[in-house]
This record gives sequence, C-alpha cells and structure tokens, in this order.
Amino acid sequence: MEMVVHVLRRMGGRATTLLPFSLGIGLLFQDIAAAARPLLWPLAVALLMLALARTDWPRLTALLKRPGLAIVLALMNLIAVPLIVWPIWQALGLWPGLIAALCLSAMAPGIISAATTATFLRLDSSLALLLTLFTNFVVPFTLPPLALWLLDLDLKIGIVDLSLRLALIVAVALVGAIALRRFLGPARLAQSGSALDGVAVLVLMIFAIPLMDGVVARAAAEPLKLAGFVAGAFAGMLLCNLAMALLTLPFLDRRTALTAGYCSGGRHNALLMAVLPATADPDIFLFIAAVQFPIYLIPTLLQPLYRRLLPSSA
Repeated sequence: MEMVVHVLRRMGGRATTLLPFSLGIGLLFQDIAAAARPLLWPLAVALLMLALARTDWPRLTALLKRPGLAIVLALMNLIAVPLIVWPIWQALGLWPGLIAALCLSAMAPGIISAATTATFLRLDSSLALLLTLFTNFVVPFTLPPLALWLLDLDLKIGIVDLSLRLALIVAVALVGAIALRRFLGPARLAQSGSALDGVAVLVLMIFAIPLMDGVVARAAAEPLKLAGFVAGAFAGMLLCNLAMALLTLPFLDRRTALTAGYCSGGRHNALLMAVLPATADPDIFLFIAAVQFPIYLIPTLLQPLYRRLLPSSA
C-alpha cells in the first residue's frame, strides 16, 4: 500500500509529462480508445469530485462572502462570450462542424486546473478558482438553451436531457467530494493531498485515451481538415481569452481582466464528450481531440506575455 501511495505522489507532480503520453496511447491503440469511451461519464465525475475534495474550503468560504464579481464574470464567460464569437466564426466561412464545436467550446465551463496555472502566470488564482467552480455549477442552465435555442445547434439531444446530464455530473461530484472529505478528515486530507493529486492525474490519463477515439482514421482520410481543426482550436481559445479580457478591461484592473480572459480561454471541452450522444456531429468530437493540443501548449506560450504585462509583485 505504501508503494502505491508513493507512486501516486510522484504522479501528482508529473502531470505535464504523463498526460501527453496518455494521448499517445489513445492515438496508437484506437481499439482501446473506442472501448474506453463509455468510461467518459464516470471519469468526468471523478475529476470534478477530486478537484472539489482538494479545494481549500475555508479559503473558498471566505471568498464566497463577496462573490458578486466572480458571479458576473462567470455568467459573462458562459453567455456573453459565446454570443460574441458565434458571428465571428460564421463570417469566416469555416466548416459547419467546426463552427458548432468552437461555439460549444465557448459555452463549456472552465478547466479545473485554471487556478493552478493562473498562479504560474502571475494571474489571480483565487478569482480563477471561483470562476472555474461557478461555471461548472452554472453550465447546466446556460449551455443547453444557448446551444439548442439561441444558436440553433442540433446536438441530437433534447434540452432537458442535456441539462440533466450536466447537472448530474456536478451533483454526483459534489456529493462524492463531501463524502471523501468527511471520510478522510482534515488531518488525513492534508497528508493525502499529493496522493490525491496523483489519483487525479491517473484519472486524467485514462480520460484522455477515449478522447482520441477515431482521430487516426479521420487524420488519414482528411489530414487537412484535422490540421484546420487544430488551428481552429488554438484560435478559439485565444479569441475567447481576448474577448473576455477586452470586455472587462475598461471596468477592472489589468490583472483581474487578464485572469477573466485566461479563464474564458481555458474550457473543459472534454466534458461535452461525456454528455453528448454518440450520434452528435462527429466533427464536434474531432474538435474535442484537437483542442487538447492548445490546452497543453497555450499556458506556456502566453507566459512571456503575462510576465511582461504584469509586474512580479502583482
């Protein structure tokens, strides 16, 4: 048992090297990627549950005493930004599937890891944490009506069914996180922190494998389209980042506005693969695979810009 805990602790600090390896497994072994696809829903629950369990709840409670700014920014991320980028993508005359995927990406909640990378980039990690949590809890009420009503996207699933699938992930994850925290207790939770991080990395590694399902066949049949989707994924993340930053910069200080923009660019796209039916547009699933590349690379690419815009004392 001690050996297992030791391995998990080491995994917790090697996410950046292990996760690309996992994507490679999914690409090399397409049969395994296809077989693992039914695991997406429970793995999505496990990822959010572990993130909530590891959250500093006393700190979160203190932040929630003044939640107004984070709530407004979260709603802007989930509603205003998608409505801004939608006509831009349409005007460019992109593939319809890519337009749908880019808009769905802009409606998705924030990536759980945003608070950690925000610290690395000199952004406001506390605000990033709140934005991430708020968007994950609110997205069942914003994504379905935007996708199915306002933007008229046919996702092959009803609005109520989609809302319930998203809400169920959040609800089960929250209950699981509360149960895990009570089972471990404050002392054991603190001692087990690095091991839980290792479990999260292990879950992420498994989660990444089915995201590559069908990618090799699409790459062989339509290499230019796949390249276009990867380029679109980079552009989509950067456009959402820029749109949110420009929307908020006239009203907020630079660090806060850049944090809001960064959280808008980083979206939990893989959650869509866990809740959408297999009959949805295959281009949406191709995009979810393509967007994994900018998710890993953009924080590093943006680091020099943020360090130039923000002094070290920020």
